Amino acid sequence: MSFAFSRRSFLKYTAVAAVAVAGASLFTGCKVDTSDSYNVLRTTPGELTVLQVTAAMGTYVEASKSYTAPDVTGTTIAFPFKITNGRANPIYVNPNNFKATVLNDKDEFITKYTASNGLTLDAPLCDTNLKKGASVSGNINLKLGAALEPGQSIVLTYCPDLQYNEYSLNWKTTCVKG
Repeated sequence: MSFAFSRRSFLKYTAVAAVAVAGASLFTGCKVDTSDSYNVLRTTPGELTVLQVTAAMGTYVEASKSYTAPDVTGTTIAFPFKITNGRANPIYVNPNNFKATVLNDKDEFITKYTASNGLTLDAPLCDTNLKKGASVSGNINLKLGAALEPGQSIVLTYCPDLQYNEYSLNWKTTCVKG
């Protein structure tokens, strides 16, 4: 039995190996990227990231290195908010990027607030051309029709890129007995 390779066999096996490597590289496009969830939810104030945009809801306390939630017991709520763009392309920030949904104590939908019915942004938070590495801060102001009852929640939603509206950042804040 001979273990010698002819030049023809060598070229044939080299071509087969090259096709196999090229074909394997096609499958890397099918890999699911789990580092970027579609709808990220946080039940405490703090930072979330999606589509390379980081947003923080709540007031940052340097001493404890944590965020505190806004008071949700009245009919007017101010959500402190900061957006930092990590994308190469600029993003557009306006009231249409936000909504607030009120849920009952069983997480069932009660009502929704948008820019057209009670949700406004402080002027510094709006930016029509937020460049890479830049940040904007301000309050998202919500005027409720009625104060929340204990157990009810507000889910504040931020969609950084309306072209990809299936990606969103969500903060759920529950009203507790006072």
